[in-house]
Amino acid sequence: MGEEAAEVVVRINHPRLDSVFHYRIPQKMDKPQLGMRVKVPFGPRIVEGWVVGYSEPEEGIILREIAEITGTEPDFTEEMLQLAHWMAGYYMHPLSEILELMSPPKKPKRPLELTITESPPQHSAEGIVLTDEQQAALTKIMDALNRQEGSSFLLYGVTGCGKTEVYLRAAQAALKRGCQVLYLVPEIALTPQMVAIFRSWFGEEVTVWHHRLSGREKYRSWEGIKRGLYKVLIGPRSAVLAPFKALGLIIIDEEHDPAYKQQEKPYYHARQLALWRARYNKAVIVLGSATPSLESYTAAVAGKTQALTIKNRPPGRYLPRVSVVDMKEEVKEGNLSSLSRYLLEQISLRLAKEEQVILFLNRRGYAPLVFCQSCGEVLKCRNCSISLIYHKQTRDLRCHYCNIRRTVPEVCPSCGSRQGMRFLGTGIQKVEKELNEILPDCRVVRLDYDTTRKKGSFQRILGSFYRREADILLGTQMVAKGHDFPGVTLVGVLNADLSLNLPDFRSAEHTFQLLTQVSGRAGRGSQPGEVVVQTLYPDHYSITAACRGDSHYFYREEMRRRRSLGYPPFGELIRVRLTGEDEEKVISLSAQMADELRNVLTSDQIAVLGPAPASVVRVKGYYRYQVMLKGKCRQARRKIRECLGVYQKNNSVIISIEVDPFGF
Repeated sequence: MGEEAAEVVVRINHPRLDSVFHYRIPQKMDKPQLGMRVKVPFGPRIVEGWVVGYSEPEEGIILREIAEITGTEPDFTEEMLQLAHWMAGYYMHPLSEILELMSPPKKPKRPLELTITESPPQHSAEGIVLTDEQQAALTKIMDALNRQEGSSFLLYGVTGCGKTEVYLRAAQAALKRGCQVLYLVPEIALTPQMVAIFRSWFGEEVTVWHHRLSGREKYRSWEGIKRGLYKVLIGPRSAVLAPFKALGLIIIDEEHDPAYKQQEKPYYHARQLALWRARYNKAVIVLGSATPSLESYTAAVAGKTQALTIKNRPPGRYLPRVSVVDMKEEVKEGNLSSLSRYLLEQISLRLAKEEQVILFLNRRGYAPLVFCQSCGEVLKCRNCSISLIYHKQTRDLRCHYCNIRRTVPEVCPSCGSRQGMRFLGTGIQKVEKELNEILPDCRVVRLDYDTTRKKGSFQRILGSFYRREADILLGTQMVAKGHDFPGVTLVGVLNADLSLNLPDFRSAEHTFQLLTQVSGRAGRGSQPGEVVVQTLYPDHYSITAACRGDSHYFYREEMRRRRSLGYPPFGELIRVRLTGEDEEKVISLSAQMADELRNVLTSDQIAVLGPAPASVVRVKGYYRYQVMLKGKCRQARRKIRECLGVYQKNNSVIISIEVDPFGF
């Protein structure tokens, strides 16, 4: 038997260092616990790292000693270490990168007292009667909590059906059993609303987690959850990495939302991590949505997840009527406005009755295209291969990728013409201007990224609309998620097919989900609601299904198309993206890599597609090309990783691997 040594992952993020390094424990040092942070000699430097295991090193390795143990307790629980190993394997990411993501917040310099004041809840379940469908769903969830075997449910309920009532009672049952609850929301902006609701039931045992908290707030939440002082944690995708002491119930609200997928390294999907943690803790997980992701829907059809269905809203609240306007006919009849005549008529009727309206257009800015009247040259970002968007309030051009700004040129940079620039297309700022001109007495508030940059602005805008200080809420996809405004009786979707033109195999699914979700904002009070959908493609199956409220038709059509093409959930995808400042080097290396992958994966039923330029080939001065792997990728992960490891030694080209990619 050889000498047992500590396995240390050094805190240096580099593909070539994606390994554990063995270190001897000095005689005078206590054996570090797993997850403990240590300092070790690494080359000529002393670097930080984490102890992740103990084993005998290979023969011939000269062991150096751990220099120092930092901290008084491990950074990671056993569960979180196992999760980190699983993530590193599944997502093909360096373990150091995963551990860095999971690292606890820094302890504040000033002492922080971690005590929670017991406060009686302001509300309880008494007096609120669940519908039969709500009660049936809750009963099954509570039965699973009692069994403590770990179960997964898809709570598939129409918009406004009262899924939150089920969540609250399920959380109440979990807390009575001494369990902690994780409640995930897709956006940080939704956390104040949900925290207020949960605190009205459970008092100060509820806390929140997201990256916009101050250092002290982060530490308080993290330590409180770790010690079991806080019983309910609410937050976006990063909250799934919190160190729970006794996790018993996980709720993922709007589980279909793409925001649950991390779009930068390390890529991960919060839903997958939540499912892993539910299995590990033998906890109950509830995936809730009116428009489930195709992955969750397929799992329910196959019996891997139990489906709980709520088809009706509570008594007195009815699903809205949907009217479809073909905008091609509007253009033929001479209406070039972004608002159809029928929608304008309905807005005027609602305003006359002192009812409220939500208008949805998922496009920021004033005009998405600015070009020279003389030569037709489109103004583009100098760093990114994308057109600049005109913002009227600031009177400048912006790139929505690198956020560069420039003034509108008086002289065309291409031909030197002084005829001026023309603005083409419709952004949300242009619609706001149009509404103010057509309905000068109407109070319009806009909700988009540009109006919500300041802290508290999101709540301020929504609060004013909720208090009926505004008549029309005009917004991007922010208005589609989880809001409940009883005064809204009309929802207008201004360009329903905008997302259909995206180069993404999920574009039809996203269109169906967005239309269904934003439609659900209408008629949530005692007054019946209507949704007006403006589109150039009224016959597209995603738009037809959303307007008819026929989700089964949509899923049937979408599953048929995905299955025939081998796209998820019927096949697996891995995107390998190469990024560099020298386009020729990126193209050359991506071609070499694609050929090598074809040679390595010949018998593994994996198609190697590309290389091809990314949908936006240049971002922030870097060129982006990609190779897609499609097929049975899971079994071939080791081969893929070994193959790519050779090319990751190239310092001039960055190679990133994304398993189950979102967005193209």
